[in-house]
Amino acid sequence: MAEKFVIPRWLYAIIPFYAIQSCVGTFITLRIRHLGGSVISVALASSAYNIALIPSAFIGGKIADYVGKRRPILALSAVGQLLTLSLIAMSVDINLIIGFYAVYSFFSSFSPTVFSLLLMDTVSKENIGEGSALSFKYMIYGSLTGNALGFLVLTALPLTAMALLPVGFSAILIVLSLALVRDSKTAAARQAITFNAEALITRLTHLPVLLLKAPKLDDVRNLVRDARSTVSRDIPLIMVTNALFFLGANLFFTSYTPFLKANRLTNLEITGLSIFITVINGLTSTQRFSGFSKKGDPGMVVEFMSLRAMAFLFAAIESLYFFGHDVLYVTLLLYLLIGMAYTNITIGMNALLYKFMPKEGQGSTLGVYSAINSVAMFLGSLLSGNISFFFGYPVTFLLSSIALFGAASLFEWHFKPKRSVEEELL
Repeated sequence: MAEKFVIPRWLYAIIPFYAIQSCVGTFITLRIRHLGGSVISVALASSAYNIALIPSAFIGGKIADYVGKRRPILALSAVGQLLTLSLIAMSVDINLIIGFYAVYSFFSSFSPTVFSLLLMDTVSKENIGEGSALSFKYMIYGSLTGNALGFLVLTALPLTAMALLPVGFSAILIVLSLALVRDSKTAAARQAITFNAEALITRLTHLPVLLLKAPKLDDVRNLVRDARSTVSRDIPLIMVTNALFFLGANLFFTSYTPFLKANRLTNLEITGLSIFITVINGLTSTQRFSGFSKKGDPGMVVEFMSLRAMAFLFAAIESLYFFGHDVLYVTLLLYLLIGMAYTNITIGMNALLYKFMPKEGQGSTLGVYSAINSVAMFLGSLLSGNISFFFGYPVTFLLSSIALFGAASLFEWHFKPKRSVEEELL
């Protein structure tokens, strides 16, 4: 008889963490634009955030291994977020905001690692699927809470008042981490995350960077060698496809909010659009929709990547032929397509990574995977601002679409023929 699932109280700490994430991402872009910064400044902020994930994932993981306890690490992450977000709220210099945002990224990325380890510590193997589903649900609750309160603040108060929300949520996270997190006597090692499909998929969906060990040049050489062989090509192809996915996503989203501001949409309308796409993400992350993606079906990944690529292509067309308030209504359609695709792509890709990951050298594989993802996100953000500034938004959105179509084509080329051969053998 299966053990009855009891909801661990620490799961509630996920809500303020993702409320912070949703608030601060929107605020940073709007604040930089409000202070007179261009799309290049927005891109620098996003790039700084993404590149800080690499040292943070490695250092945070090492601290977690050394300390062996969850509560101090989560509290450290929350305090770091509180301090950096307070500095961001008080800053009126764009360069300082970008620098503090990178430091915020460093501290905030400790939290997803702790959440994954707590899941392994407090939920039995039989109930890990249910625990993972709850963590997804609370992630959506947190994102909705942050965006909804940001929307309410902007209905009556200036943009600067919105800066107080993530600061307040950080204080709540500190309280919950101290009050609800209880360290287990038999704490799971970080490597244990790789032994369970649900745990690994959940961890990488929360944050696509997991450094169990620092990647070395030999790890990259082995990856290139595997890519040349039809027998061991699966993991390199998954990594390259995922990199194209993150490259395209960051090309698009880094410039899309500045594009909305250029068309004179208000801060309130932009925050409302963030709520809309979060709701779509939440609906598609339910078991009914994401259950098939967790099976790691390459065909489904191809379909949803193609859907997202078409949405990015429509955005390029939109930026040429729609102006002013008409952009708001077109964006609702685009965000519907983009939101439907996102969760299914990330869950499907992470499930395939787990499925094909070698039993030995998992730390090296995840190290290279995480480094490639971080570099792709960094380059996507950096290129996005410069391309939009010098060549225009249509070019940026077109390139983001090409990146996604390239990822879908790569998956189609590699997995579809292989899958059809297996079906013929059956």
